[in-house]
Amino acid sequence: MKKIFLFAAAAVAALTVNAKVIDFATVGTTISDWNVAGATLNAKESDEAKAKFVYDIKAEVVSETSLAAEPDVVFQLKNSADKAKAFVVYPGKCYEFGGKNGILIIKGTVANEVIKLTVAAKGTTASNFVDKDAVYPKNAVAVSTDLTLPAKSAGATGADEDGYIWKVLEYKSNGGDVEIKEFAGGYRITKIQIGADAQGIEDIEAAPKAEKFFRDGQLIIRKNGVEYNALGAQL
Repeated sequence: MKKIFLFAAAAVAALTVNAKVIDFATVGTTISDWNVAGATLNAKESDEAKAKFVYDIKAEVVSETSLAAEPDVVFQLKNSADKAKAFVVYPGKCYEFGGKNGILIIKGTVANEVIKLTVAAKGTTASNFVDKDAVYPKNAVAVSTDLTLPAKSAGATGADEDGYIWKVLEYKSNGGDVEIKEFAGGYRITKIQIGADAQGIEDIEAAPKAEKFFRDGQLIIRKNGVEYNALGAQL
């Protein structure tokens, strides 16, 4: 029984270590924390005081944006024509694809890793991650059955104070570089979880805890109504 206790503890520790959470509210809090290539800052649309940095891209030029601290997570965008306000970086808040066809690339994943994206449609057009040609996602499968994000709508059920309706989309990696693409109106992303499923951790932690007490000078461990000594032997 002692071995079971040790295994459970080790499992929790392993899941905790392997799970990576990239929360843009706590990382990338200044624009200098972001690397932007293949795009030009739109000074007119940007507002440094509001931590809003808008970028334009040129036709057929691949733009890639990433956090300096997380180079394996890349936001990639390419357009057939010049595009103003192609994407927006909100340091300490989120990244926003200004229109469809933005690709999120997560490099070097391990097979069966869980990928969870906390996302919302960026405007009044619903976002859609369903690829009619079944090309995307690459090197992953969608676990979530509903891959549509409701359009921004002030006062709508579940909307935040700005009208964004946030959802968590879940994927499972096949291993290698994963690419996830959106095909409708662009979206915002505020958090990425890669690795162990947080629910798995919760399930282990939610298991009945052992009760420890002394009786007649002996340490007793009671779990699920059964008593064991300190060595794990049932009494």
